[in-house]
Amino acid sequence: NWARILAQITYHVWAWLRSTDNDASHRETVHITPTGNFGDVLAGYYAKRMGVPIKLVVATNDNDVLHRFFQTGTYKRCPAKRTVAPSMDI
Repeated sequence: NWARILAQITYHVWAWLRSTDNDASHRETVHITPTGNFGDVLAGYYAKRMGVPIKLVVATNDNDVLHRFFQTGTYKRCPAKRTVAPSMDI
């Protein structure tokens, strides 16, 4: 849903603008997002491509399917482990 991605781009722009309000010398900010919220990370990627000076970090936990995919190139589903971060258990 592109409308949702476009709306989420504004989150990253707004966060960058607010975090640099009082310190114009602090250009790049770090945005950390759980892997279960991949649409928000995609929106951050587009915001960065549009020129917003942000660094994107995707956080993971024991249910690290996406991390393993990028490390090995193989997508393998495993049983989900219960953790304290349910948004990352997707």
